[in-house]
Amino acid sequence: MGRSLRPKRAIGGYWIIQVRSREEAIEWARRAPMANIEIIEVRQIHEIGDFPADVKNEAEGFEELANGVATA
Repeated sequence: MGRSLRPKRAIGGYWIIQVRSREEAIEWARRAPMANIEIIEVRQIHEIGDFPADVKNEAEGFEELANGVATA
């Protein structure tokens, strides 16, 4: 067999922070303890309360479905 191309170590993870703006998130990311070769992606996470009523109505019951709870 040939040499394995898999890395010896792979470390990954994520942080979730609550901020008031994208700019605040970017400023926080600039202060994160990281090496120059590491990358931070800033992504917005929406909560159900962020959506209009029609989307909330369509999503009704999804949480139970995602948790494996059947509803009739």
